[in-house]
Amino acid sequence: MRPPPAPIAVLRGPPRDLGLQQGALLRSQIHANVGALLGGFFNGTLPAATRTKISAWQKRLREFCFDHWPWLQPEIQGIAEGAGIDCSLSELLSFRAWQYEVYHAGACSSFALPDAQGRILTGGTLDDPRWLYTAVQVQPTQGLRYLSFPIAGTVWANRGMNEAGLALGISSLICPGVKFDLDQLVPVDLVFRDMLQFCATVGEVEDRCRRFKFFCNLIAVDRHGGVFSASNYCGSYTSHPAINGTASLTNHPIGDAATALAGRGYTGPEQGSYSSERLAQISAWMRLHQGRATVPAAKAFLGAPARFGSVNNPNTAFATIAMPQTDPHTLWIAQQPVQPAGFHAFDVRTGCLQPVGDRG
Repeated sequence: MRPPPAPIAVLRGPPRDLGLQQGALLRSQIHANVGALLGGFFNGTLPAATRTKISAWQKRLREFCFDHWPWLQPEIQGIAEGAGIDCSLSELLSFRAWQYEVYHAGACSSFALPDAQGRILTGGTLDDPRWLYTAVQVQPTQGLRYLSFPIAGTVWANRGMNEAGLALGISSLICPGVKFDLDQLVPVDLVFRDMLQFCATVGEVEDRCRRFKFFCNLIAVDRHGGVFSASNYCGSYTSHPAINGTASLTNHPIGDAATALAGRGYTGPEQGSYSSERLAQISAWMRLHQGRATVPAAKAFLGAPARFGSVNNPNTAFATIAMPQTDPHTLWIAQQPVQPAGFHAFDVRTGCLQPVGDRG
């Protein structure tokens, strides 16, 4: 029996309407997320000193984010109105307040490699609790239509694809021992929202890496065959060579990024994240399929039986595959439990299922 496609929430219109629609459609899930992620703001477990710090941090982020992305403010307000929550809580969700002083979350794996004609296939996983997340297809009045997977109640984007044929893969950059300036960080999820809504090429993605200070590994592929792979670490980034159109990243820095971060206290991959193991699995699969990557092969790889330590594991919420040069508007998505037959093709312009999925 084929697993069902992921439900897609389609949001259309100006910023406030996008928020109102999400808040109304996902009201119960948003309330659950507020309770699970922001419960410390209600139950008295947050020390007064921490509350004071978070209030100042929230004020700084409000000023920074609404200055750079002013359209986020009415959208966040719309979510609050649609879901029936306080606007301050809506802000705290989108600013990732439950991870105050923490710069990463989840795991995730990403890769890119060419097919027999040199066209780039890209794919990977979002590894985090499935119940927190939703799949949204957004049709804004400004910028590009896109499909991504925010935590319900946020204005985020992460792994996904837009109508320009730009596909993004992200993996949290987890760096034990690294010291960082909390007051310089920008929520990575909002940077990715900017990328998916306003970038069409990997060059424009790299521009965001220069402009914003965030922690993340990312791989971007555009419809022109461009591949950009980078580790971003709060004000600096290392671009990794995409030799012959190949790239792979999990949750630790590699190459020059590892060297640069070692100078800031990095002690090696986080134990228990299986980041090195997953990267080795991706590298082995890519060697076998170098120059002959296909969507069916990627489905089989990403849909292999879930186990801890594997690319597909019990924490994998979604897996995605895209080939922007051949199918610039198609994103193959499988939701948990990810299986080869569970991938369905969606049109990133509309959020609708496409028959092309049977071809892949």
